[in-house]
Amino acid sequence: MTSIPLTLAEAVPLGTVLLQRLLDDAGIRSLVIKGPAFVELGVRKPKHSNDIDLLVAHQDRTAATEVLAQAGWSIISHWFPPALDEIIYSTTFRHPQFPATLDLHHHFSGFLAGDAFDVLWPSRTSVSIAHHDAVTVGREHALIIEGLNAIKLLKDGSRAEAARRVVEAAVQMRPDAVEAAARGVGARHTAAPLITALGGSEPSEPAPEGYRQWVDRGARNSSLDLVRDILQRAPGHAPRVVWEQLTLDPDVARFWAHTHGVPYRSPQQVLWVRIRRTFAR
Repeated sequence: MTSIPLTLAEAVPLGTVLLQRLLDDAGIRSLVIKGPAFVELGVRKPKHSNDIDLLVAHQDRTAATEVLAQAGWSIISHWFPPALDEIIYSTTFRHPQFPATLDLHHHFSGFLAGDAFDVLWPSRTSVSIAHHDAVTVGREHALIIEGLNAIKLLKDGSRAEAARRVVEAAVQMRPDAVEAAARGVGARHTAAPLITALGGSEPSEPAPEGYRQWVDRGARNSSLDLVRDILQRAPGHAPRVVWEQLTLDPDVARFWAHTHGVPYRSPQQVLWVRIRRTFAR
């Protein structure tokens, strides 16, 4: 009997349940974020998801990577030193027999609290995905993640409108409840556009460390930005990072081309596209 390949629409929910169960069997806590879980929570309208998103505690990142590797999942994103963990906040995996990729998050852009996962975990909830229970964040935290995801790549002046659209697409929530949830993960200031869109107030206390950099940059990481980050934070790792960038693995190059809308021909072609884009900025 010939097997029928999964479509992306089928693979994302099925893969979400499968991978969370795989990690759970290894004793690793994970939370489903974005995608079908947030549709079930009512914080986003149903839409097509291209990948699976799981969040793990920072200290479980290495163990989770080992479990995934043993199950045939390989990394197709670039390696960066641990000093950049809050900037490069996820690792992308693929499986040769599965059509959806996995983004394994060890951090989320805009969460300025170091123990954010341990704040999210006690308020976790379950939703039904592919007719199975999946563990995800509480509704208020989900709205914050959805809001931060919508604004993290935007310039500061565009964030209020994007946050308003997130609020309009979600079920109604109390601004004070969302504000309290945001404080717990260090997102009271970064999620301020979302909270004000709900009818809440601007934060009155001083902004925490890291906030100004997040406002100026968010999750926008140009090649030159990352070079500066490495030289400032982890100069000893610069040779390894440069070598990896120059000798692109074909799977990494193909994934980069796909996510940036570039027709893929070879790792060398992708390298030249990236070099031209870097110096055209």
